[in-house]
Amino acid sequence: MAPSWPASWTVRLGPEVAELPLITMPNGQRIYAFDLMGRTAWNAAAADLLAARLVASAVDFDIMLTAEAKAIALTQSLAERLDQRQYIVARKSLKVYMTYPIELSVVSITTAAPQKFYLGKDRYEMLRGRRVCVVDDVVSTGGTMGAFCDLARRVGFEIVVIACVLTEGVERSEFNGVPLLSLDHIPFPG
Repeated sequence: MAPSWPASWTVRLGPEVAELPLITMPNGQRIYAFDLMGRTAWNAAAADLLAARLVASAVDFDIMLTAEAKAIALTQSLAERLDQRQYIVARKSLKVYMTYPIELSVVSITTAAPQKFYLGKDRYEMLRGRRVCVVDDVVSTGGTMGAFCDLARRVGFEIVVIACVLTEGVERSEFNGVPLLSLDHIPFPG
């Protein structure tokens, strides 16, 4: 008999408590949904904790990279705490001001179809030759991280650390040999 999973999963982000509802996606996969969008206190608490983890890790990086959209507020909060003057966001749509854009294909468990992300030349040139910290809300199947590893090879930068709030499914402390710092882990319900 399959185990019974609770209707929500509790995650503690310092003083903040996040109750993640158990949802069933259109493909039948069940996940505990974690959505940072609009959650000022969650983003601030997670950024405080991740900043402390990054400092303690002593991994030296030059700039942060994230994907639109759920981790943007987290990345902004983290940048403020680490005195990072700027960070790069891979965008979900091609903008008219993006010259010589690079396109990334990402398959994510929370999106029904493959996604595309774009960086204009001015942004990917800011990454070239740099040591990069990738920031995400949840690292699950590794689709976004895999796309960013491909981007690193194409553009010529090194991902030296990954900072995320949660790992999901597989508890990880690294991804493709890169240290991965997370605050908690959530399971894939059966």
